[in-house]
Amino acid sequence: KLKKLIRALKEKEPSQKVKDEVQVPQQWNLDYALVPFEGLTPEYMEMIIQFGFVSLFVASFPLAPLFALLNNVIEIRLDARKFVTELRRPVAARAKDIGKLIQLG
Repeated sequence: KLKKLIRALKEKEPSQKVKDEVQVPQQWNLDYALVPFEGLTPEYMEMIIQFGFVSLFVASFPLAPLFALLNNVIEIRLDARKFVTELRRPVAARAKDIGKLIQLG
């Protein structure tokens, strides 16, 4: 949220405010201003680390799996909202077939 706010403040200029008041921005302009998609690796790493901690400490704290489940349910909803409202859609990569990507450029 903080990164999004800082980015929005950097992109806004005083002369741009006058132009924006006159013309309503198109949806694709609004979508392009979103944060670029960086991949799912951080989301997967978060889940792997949580699984490791739950597995490690379940003997000393038996409610850890329950709290992890509740956390995951909340996390799914928060991530879904983040992907829909705060991140740009990922750029599609062309594939030759099911198993191979074509390197463009």
